[in-house]
Amino acid sequence: MATKFEHPVYEKISNYSFYLCSTSPRRREILEMLGFDPVIRPSQFEENLSKLDYTVEEYVVETAKGKCLAVWDQLKKENKTDNVLLLSADTVVENEGVIYEKPKTQEENYRAICRMRDSEKPVRVFSGVVVLLSDASTQRKPDKCKIKTFTEITEIVMEKSVSNDFIRKYSECGEGHQVAGGFKIQGSGALMMKGINGDYYNVVGLPYTKTFQTICDMLDTHL
Repeated sequence: MATKFEHPVYEKISNYSFYLCSTSPRRREILEMLGFDPVIRPSQFEENLSKLDYTVEEYVVETAKGKCLAVWDQLKKENKTDNVLLLSADTVVENEGVIYEKPKTQEENYRAICRMRDSEKPVRVFSGVVVLLSDASTQRKPDKCKIKTFTEITEIVMEKSVSNDFIRKYSECGEGHQVAGGFKIQGSGALMMKGINGDYYNVVGLPYTKTFQTICDMLDTHL
């Protein structure tokens, strides 16, 4: 039997309340795989930023920042901002300058996947991640908190031989309706992918190594 992976970051983070500003089960699972046990704290941020005002990288970071600060405001009202670490993330799929989030209908799901399959340009998954660290010295002011942000990009090579009928049936099954881009790499959606270039877990919902590195940096430890 394998022994538990030991790293100084786990002792450091035990001094903080670690909140995941998301209800995504995939992000929670990834953090648990990394050895963390976050408290789920849903964000009330509306996620209604105009895509026309930002680059894709800026859009995902600003959305993640909005989620994080919304949770911070909730905790502040509850007097719970001392010794907390917040992590928020936003993930979108981009192709030919179009940002694809969660499809609202089966038809939208179908058309989006068809366009991505037929495109000569790569399908790219962008995640923006924000980590906020607060202790008593911040005086309950977010601008005094330690904040780090980063983006991760993974390219997906779509399988060109996938038929319209296959995509239609996939859209009707509903698997992709709750994920950015409308297809799950950890499900039947992977059948429409020829391969990826980059972090697999970024496509699932949260970059793996870079998230761990950033939490380590926030707590003055190293990978």
